[in-house]
Amino acid sequence: MKLLFDAHCHVLSLARPALGPFLEALNARKGEAFLAQVSSPSYLLFSFLRHGGEAALRMLSVAECDAARVFMLMEDDLAGRFAAGLDDAPEGLEGFEGLRFLGERWDGWFACPLLLDFGRPVEGLPAAYYPSMPRKPIEESAREMLAGIRGYRRERPRGKLLIRPFLGIDPVYRGASATEELLDRYFAGFKKTLPAQLAAFRRAAAWKGDPEKPPRNSFAGVKLYPPLGFDPWPGDSMGRDAVRLLYGYCEARGIPLTVHCDDQGYSTITIERAGQHTDPERWAPILAEFPRLIVNFAHFGERYLLPGWGDSKERWTRCIVGLMERYEGVYADVAFNGCDPEYWARLCAFLDGLSPNALAIVRRRLLYGTDFFINLTKVRSYLDYAQGFAHCCLDRELKRAMVAENPERFFMV
Repeated sequence: MKLLFDAHCHVLSLARPALGPFLEALNARKGEAFLAQVSSPSYLLFSFLRHGGEAALRMLSVAECDAARVFMLMEDDLAGRFAAGLDDAPEGLEGFEGLRFLGERWDGWFACPLLLDFGRPVEGLPAAYYPSMPRKPIEESAREMLAGIRGYRRERPRGKLLIRPFLGIDPVYRGASATEELLDRYFAGFKKTLPAQLAAFRRAAAWKGDPEKPPRNSFAGVKLYPPLGFDPWPGDSMGRDAVRLLYGYCEARGIPLTVHCDDQGYSTITIERAGQHTDPERWAPILAEFPRLIVNFAHFGERYLLPGWGDSKERWTRCIVGLMERYEGVYADVAFNGCDPEYWARLCAFLDGLSPNALAIVRRRLLYGTDFFINLTKVRSYLDYAQGFAHCCLDRELKRAMVAENPERFFMV
């Protein structure tokens, strides 16, 4: 079965993000937000407000749908059904012969929606009129995702999407015991092979909806998100025990991780602290202790804000390349990065500057990802992003590796 892979997307309703804490945190950091915008005109937050709020409307038109409807929307967009009739309509991927991309026919589109753990309360916020923050249990996010997969499977039993989500977990906030309980519940019967992934996806259609009894092999990996306060390698013993439990559990079973790794995102902590937690150098001692971990550094360490004195915008990316050279399980995706068409030229130049050995390794570890629906702040559609990648300056062999061969190893080997 020939599959195309989107290694990084998001499908969640407006009930899932902790919007109140995010806005409260932003209000308490007005100066940071201003400096970030001056430093980077493409700063994510302010994209919502440009062009009469067009980006916000695009995002809301997706976020107001339930998960099943969003999956159907993604499939229809790839088929070109929304672009039909537009003057600048991109070519759809789906035709009578199936999916066509990069000049080849494909059997399906593997989509990996990443859940975020919004459970951690925000520290140090001013008291609000209604001081109790809403509960955002990851269990409810998991239920919503599994129900969406079930709805899509029932509505489109012959659909082209193979949906395999990652579970968001903040082990430092939850502690070792609760983290182990979540892992045992959602990764029971975990297997990575294509037949096992297909079986798990198909089982979702028969799920009864009981959140205490999710289908076996429900999730394909774990998502970690430092801007919400998660520290990958905390200094205190309880936090260190919790992350060690997670990393050991995943290493032993081959469960892949995706960790946010750019300087934007949905942050409820200060820019400085988010940068410290997100810096890929934070992972050097982790990988030294757990060398067989499979880790995808999302966004390939892209930095939009001006770094401090003695730092460089490429440092995070170069650090990831160094980790790739030392550890076979280190990958990176380019989700969201391609919203700026000039990114692909910068990536080509960066790759051209690597040593032959490093270049060969990176070409086997880069993954295609979209960051849908977050990328709608910058691009018109899911299809536009895919076609932008298909027509960028990267050579065809690398494009094919990023969208098929490399993610197949990451998800299934």
